[in-house]
Amino acid sequence: MKLLKKRQTHYLFVYGTLRKNHGHPMSRWLNQRADWIGPGYFQGKLFNLGKYPGVVKSNKASDRVLGDIYRTDHPKMILTTLDRYEQCSIGDSRPHEYARSIEPVMFGQGQILNAWVYLYNRPIEGLICITSGDYLATSAKQSSGQTR
Repeated sequence: MKLLKKRQTHYLFVYGTLRKNHGHPMSRWLNQRADWIGPGYFQGKLFNLGKYPGVVKSNKASDRVLGDIYRTDHPKMILTTLDRYEQCSIGDSRPHEYARSIEPVMFGQGQILNAWVYLYNRPIEGLICITSGDYLATSAKQSSGQTR
């Protein structure tokens, strides 16, 4: 797959409450307005922020965060709504908890594409790392009373 130029991406990588099978109302909203491409990985570390996760970039190849890749023909509308949801729109107070950035995401058999990713934008000291990189698996364990 050809790597797209940063300004041309119509892809979005989600790793937490926006994932396809999470069940959150915004997850369902996104699934109705964008095409689910499939699962993918982002080279980063995933942290538990309480009711939702945050991801930061990592230089370590083994640090992988599992998520879902969506494609949309209307990125401006989708991203404007998601920026409000993630509280990083122009009208939200600063510093924002998240920063939207275009990052390389792994897909399929080693393909890489540029996708919008909401990166955690605050210090990670003291946060619990989700070492599996899979928020859905972790939140399912917490819901059933299991812990890591």
